[in-house]
Amino acid sequence: MIKSGIFHKVHFCCAKREPEAEPLLKDLTMNVTESIARSACPMNEMVWKQEYQKEKVTFATTAIILNTLSFPATIVMNVLVIMAVKTRPSLQSKYNILLACLAGTDPLVGAASQPSYIVGQIYVVKGLPPSEYCRYHKLTNFVVLIPIFASVFHLTLISIERFVAMKYTFRYITIVTGLRLKVAVVGSWVFASFPGILRRLSEKLEFISAVILTIILFLNILLIIFCHLSVYLVTRRHEKQIKCEQVSPQTIADFAKEKKALKTTRIIIMALLVCLFPLFLYVFFWFLFSKRNSYTGNVILLSHPVFVWLYSLNSLCNPFIYSYRKKMFRKTCKEL
Repeated sequence: MIKSGIFHKVHFCCAKREPEAEPLLKDLTMNVTESIARSACPMNEMVWKQEYQKEKVTFATTAIILNTLSFPATIVMNVLVIMAVKTRPSLQSKYNILLACLAGTDPLVGAASQPSYIVGQIYVVKGLPPSEYCRYHKLTNFVVLIPIFASVFHLTLISIERFVAMKYTFRYITIVTGLRLKVAVVGSWVFASFPGILRRLSEKLEFISAVILTIILFLNILLIIFCHLSVYLVTRRHEKQIKCEQVSPQTIADFAKEKKALKTTRIIIMALLVCLFPLFLYVFFWFLFSKRNSYTGNVILLSHPVFVWLYSLNSLCNPFIYSYRKKMFRKTCKEL
């Protein structure tokens, strides 16, 4: 009897509090939904107001002009690099093939990412409702992200290739084979496309795909750092051996060639970081001012198209780095 009385009391209390808890649960659900929507779309209702019309159109028009001027050059220059490796047997080393694969991610930025971004900014200039812009942004977001992730994964492959070339010089031919390169390159594209495919299948998988992608990117960055630190130590040791011991001229020439390729890889990674740095600054200042809902915070939010273009500029820089660092690349691209 006592137990049943307590049970009825607890049941009555819970039943009484349920209606009060329902509005709180709805508010929490709405807040989560809104936060997901904000993260998926870089615009909000506030910046779509008439008072921000001038700033909104200025940034959008600037982004349209910059992307329109740069995307044809991005496509042409990277296609020239791919054709140079394909048509010249002297350029078909494993390292250059990986560079050509990296160059294969960059025309996609010029042919798909930048044009889709131009269309998105035309939506902004025309003053269409934010819901339409956000819907379009969500549909095309994977087109923008896939080449970015593929580029990072290809840079990881190039770093691993340099690590093997410098640390396991005599076993390089048996470790880095043509089949393994093909599998690694295809795997990079699969991993880059995986989050986009998950998002397409279901909106519920959006969070899971974001977590998986973050982990994969973090592991790739750690792997790149590990490879370059290891290679730096190996290079220092080889240089000391060359100074102290009698080494054949051919060995010295091969080491110099591998070291030059390593330096090219480091320049490519530095160029990527330089192009990413303004985007990091944008994210930092946006987090700093977004909660205040001030004019400065909203203008920073509106400036995102220009910062995204600065990142896409990396795809245009890469072929110039290849050509600058290797005379044969430069000569072949001119001939083509």
